Amino acid sequence: MKIDIDLKAGFLQTLKREVLATLTTEEHAIIEVSTGEMGVKPDAVKLGWLKMRTKESWTKQRYTRALDRTMKKLKAELAAQSSKSE
Repeated sequence: MKIDIDLKAGFLQTLKREVLATLTTEEHAIIEVSTGEMGVKPDAVKLGWLKMRTKESWTKQRYTRALDRTMKKLKAELAAQSSKSE
């Protein structure tokens, strides 16, 4: 399961600060490690960075599942925002 995140496409930029503030510390770390310059690093580097950031051990499976959950949460928030503005 591969999830592509392109900040230039504006997905995260369209979210309001309040939505991003609802994310947990773990979810913030997941977004940070999967986007920007860190997004092109090998998985071992990402997992090490997550361990350093969250003080917990990470596996590739845990990272992938957490990223999927976080992206679904953000997409739902984005859909809710767009339905409120209509």
